[in-house]
Amino acid sequence: MPNVMQQLFVMNIESLLREYAAYRAFNKSDCVINMRIPRPVLDKIKELADAQHVPYQSLISSVLFSLANVDESKKG
Repeated sequence: MPNVMQQLFVMNIESLLREYAAYRAFNKSDCVINMRIPRPVLDKIKELADAQHVPYQSLISSVLFSLANVDESKKG
């Protein structure tokens, strides 16, 4: 059974993706990162991305974008 954080995350995937798409319309990615994560985590991310019909890298980027901008949204 998913915990509350997981449920909130799934409910907000669409809004994360919309916000990130709007940002990307005016800002292009220019950095590449390489990271290691456990296979089950990546599999779950791919599953969530598949359900939204988006590439899993876009889902990861949208989550990172949202986390990086948490402080900005509190200032506004």
